[in-house]
Amino acid sequence: MTAGDHMRSRWEQAWTWMPALTACALPLHPRLSVITLIIWGVMAILGWSIRIPSQNSNSKQGLNWGSMGPVLYFVGLAVGMAWTEQMEVGWFALEVKSTLVILPVLFWLQVRWSSNGKWVPRAIQSFLFGLGVYMLWRFAHAAVQLDPALWRYDGLAGPFHPSYIAAYLTMGMFLMPAKSRLRIPFLVVAALFVGLLVSKAGWLVAILVLGAMLVSCRIRSARWDGIVLLSAGMLFIGAILGDQGRMQEFMRYATQSSLLGLDDVEAEHGLFQDSLSMTEAVPQLKKRRVGSSGGRMQAWRASWDLLKDHPEGVGTGDVVQELVRVYEAQDSDYALLKRMNPHSAYWQALVTLGWLGGVLLLLWWGGLMRESWKRKSWNLAVFGAIIMSHGFFESILELQQGVVAWVFLGLLFVQQARADDETFTASVSQ
Repeated sequence: MTAGDHMRSRWEQAWTWMPALTACALPLHPRLSVITLIIWGVMAILGWSIRIPSQNSNSKQGLNWGSMGPVLYFVGLAVGMAWTEQMEVGWFALEVKSTLVILPVLFWLQVRWSSNGKWVPRAIQSFLFGLGVYMLWRFAHAAVQLDPALWRYDGLAGPFHPSYIAAYLTMGMFLMPAKSRLRIPFLVVAALFVGLLVSKAGWLVAILVLGAMLVSCRIRSARWDGIVLLSAGMLFIGAILGDQGRMQEFMRYATQSSLLGLDDVEAEHGLFQDSLSMTEAVPQLKKRRVGSSGGRMQAWRASWDLLKDHPEGVGTGDVVQELVRVYEAQDSDYALLKRMNPHSAYWQALVTLGWLGGVLLLLWWGGLMRESWKRKSWNLAVFGAIIMSHGFFESILELQQGVVAWVFLGLLFVQQARADDETFTASVSQ
């Protein structure tokens, strides 16, 4: 074996571990995944330099809805720079979202240069391992510090947004193999953890996934899975222990908004245009406490007003600036104080690029669901349901911890679906 052959052999061994390295880093720390992507990129450059041949006869296999969707969305954001005023903010947004392009390229190279698909299940196992380490770390940290605040919400979430890590844990619960000895403790602890994170979006996603797991079990064995039911109970217990009034605040805001007739758009618009008349008509409105749930509704209302005024979008860098202007006009104190973004991936796309942004986002996420139907992939279907429902309540593509994780997992499950489909087709043809 020549020195060049020896180098290629070592490179190929390391290359198969690149997705697993990133998958493990995703739930450990938001910045850690960036480091692994740099390593992955350096390995790709090294692969080009030593002229690694294609190991896959179908080099287009890595090109699909899951990879082209994020690229098209990024192109739309780049085009949105043409009519943005806050250029520095716009360039920073593109930098944060650069993995919308980087990850599809890396996955395409991974498929092209890998002789087999073993790296896919290895990456899923690494993701589950990372989630387990994360939960142990956060619970141990809370126990050592003896601070009650570290047992719930952002204190428990640590470096992550509570809603984001709740969605990662929920996906991990679904991915845990049924025959694994760690399935019971993982599901029970993860469900309790999600409950304590006190993210209403996280709760919703967890309920949807646990429901899907129950249905799947019922179809396969005609009986309910007791472990899934126990996990649902732990989710409920965690939510009660960690809530501390957040759900009551949401219900109170929603009920009062309904009593004020906010469903009537014209009345709402007239009411909030004149803060003086608002105070005279409903003085208790100024006195009531508005928390994160009320602030989210304020952000949605402002986003709708911006979309009506700017059907083409406000541009990639002007979203928060324009929303702040609307918050001031509508006297939305909480959203103004927090300088809230739209708090919904759909509203974020619509406010940024107008109706075009909504179409691009639906093409991407709808493409994932189409691929899951085409390949009959349950994992990809559940992932698509998670990202589409979670995106309704959070701007999941605004922070790097969201962009990297959701694009990476989407590409991973698309590749898993294609590999499983090819294996099934090959077994039938024999």
